[in-house]
Amino acid sequence: MSFRIYPPESSEISPNYWIDPRFIYKNLERFFEEERICGLFKSPTDKEGIGISVLAVEPNCLRLKAMPSSDGSLPRVGSTYTLVTFVDGGKVQFDVKNIRATQENSYACDLPEKMAVIQRRKGFRTPGPGNFDRDFKLLIYFAQGKEMIAQVVDISEDGLQLDLRLDATEMTVGTIWSRCSFERLKIRSEPFDLVIRNTRLSHESSRIRVGCQLLNPTQLNRNEFESTRNAIHTARIQRRLKFWFLNASWYA
Repeated sequence: MSFRIYPPESSEISPNYWIDPRFIYKNLERFFEEERICGLFKSPTDKEGIGISVLAVEPNCLRLKAMPSSDGSLPRVGSTYTLVTFVDGGKVQFDVKNIRATQENSYACDLPEKMAVIQRRKGFRTPGPGNFDRDFKLLIYFAQGKEMIAQVVDISEDGLQLDLRLDATEMTVGTIWSRCSFERLKIRSEPFDLVIRNTRLSHESSRIRVGCQLLNPTQLNRNEFESTRNAIHTARIQRRLKFWFLNASWYA
C-alpha cells in the first residue's frame, strides 16, 4: 500500500500554534471525523516513522490501525510516539502515550495533553469568519464617498488575503491602498495602509485573491490586526465563531 507521512518538527514549536487544552477533544473530533492516515515517529529526528490511521476519537482514547509497509509486512508499534498529520492546510502534531494492542493490527492510546497546529507561513495566520459573519468586511477607501468592500479570506498580524471582484479596481503588485479599515455593522477600526504583495485567481473565474501587507503601520494598527486575528482564531477553536468580534479590541 502506498501512502505519505510527514516528519515532526525538529525545533521548538511557537506558542501561537498550541491549542488551548480545554478544546483539544473537540478539535480531535473535527480533525478525525473521517479516517485519516498519520505518521508515528519515535523522536523529532526520526524521519522514517510508521504509517497508521486514526479510526475513531473516543472520550478516553484514540483508536488506531497500523498500515502495512511497502513489502506488505505490519510494523511493530511501541508505547510512546509523536503523531503527525496534515489537516486544513496545517500540520497537526501531538504526543501519544500508552499505546496498547486491542486486536491484531489495531491499537488504542491515551488522548493527548498538548496539541499543535503548525502553519507554513512567515506569520501565524487564521482564516476569516467567512459565512459565519457576513457583516465583517474590509473597506478600501478611494475618495470621499467612494469605497470598495472586500472579503477577508485570512489574516495575520502583518497582513491579510482578500477576495475581490476581478475587475473591481487596479490590483497589480505594488499598488498601495490608503486608509483601509475593518468594519462590522458600521463600527470601524483605525485606518491603515496596505500594499499588494501578490495576486492569484480565486476559485471563481470572476474573482481574484489579493495578498496585502501592512504599510508603515502604527502601533495601534498592529495591535488591532493582532487582536482581530486572535479573536477569530480563539472563537474558531471554541466553536463560537459567530461571536468572534466580542474579543476584538476595535469592536465596541
